[in-house]
Amino acid sequence: MKTFVFKLKPFLLLNFLALIILYSWVNSNTRVYWDILDLWSFEILNGSLLQSSQFWSGTWAVLSVRIADIFPLFFILLFFYYDKVLFEKSQRIYGLVAFVSMLMLMLIVREFLDFYIDYKGLGRPSPSLQLDSVVWLSELYPNLSLKDSSGSSFPGDHAAVLITWLGFCLFFIRNFWSWAAILLVIFFSLPRLIAGAHWLSDVLVGGVGIALISLAFGLYTPVLNHINGFFNKWADRILKYD
Repeated sequence: MKTFVFKLKPFLLLNFLALIILYSWVNSNTRVYWDILDLWSFEILNGSLLQSSQFWSGTWAVLSVRIADIFPLFFILLFFYYDKVLFEKSQRIYGLVAFVSMLMLMLIVREFLDFYIDYKGLGRPSPSLQLDSVVWLSELYPNLSLKDSSGSSFPGDHAAVLITWLGFCLFFIRNFWSWAAILLVIFFSLPRLIAGAHWLSDVLVGGVGIALISLAFGLYTPVLNHINGFFNKWADRILKYD
């Protein structure tokens, strides 16, 4: 498995892209374009539930149940489980440990962004709580405990995890499976958007921004090596015990 070393160009590039995206959302001159995109995408995605088939609305209702987060987790684990999808069999435990370490780093980045958003008073409710023409999945399927609203929707935590995983995958593979990972991330990001729990910019700004910074520090600095070193000792013990 690759070791993580400091590489200046990709480190600076990922952080620069993240800061540009976040600044474009924070700055009032460019924020208006994000607001237009948010409204347009919400009307299309949530509006697709109007007079839709039961299969269409039911699919997104099921995927909007909180416990349904187990589905993307299942596919993520499959990528680590099967030989030579991401890693060879002998390296898959260490690869999984590296990804868990990456998620820990992502949580730190997310906390810093949360602090900044709260400090600047930029938090906002989900579109389902702000707009009038909303198709509520929770009304269509009252027996399901759906997530179709949020008092503070930015950033999109669910999307941040998925996009961080995608970046982690693309760091190691460039083949059919990388395209499969891209499609999975898009698919599992849609339920929150269709249900109205998140704006599109919660994903494209918040989720992508968090992921890019996390990937910059995780993949292009030695930070993960130190975290992995601790966890790999336990992984070695488990493997030897087996």
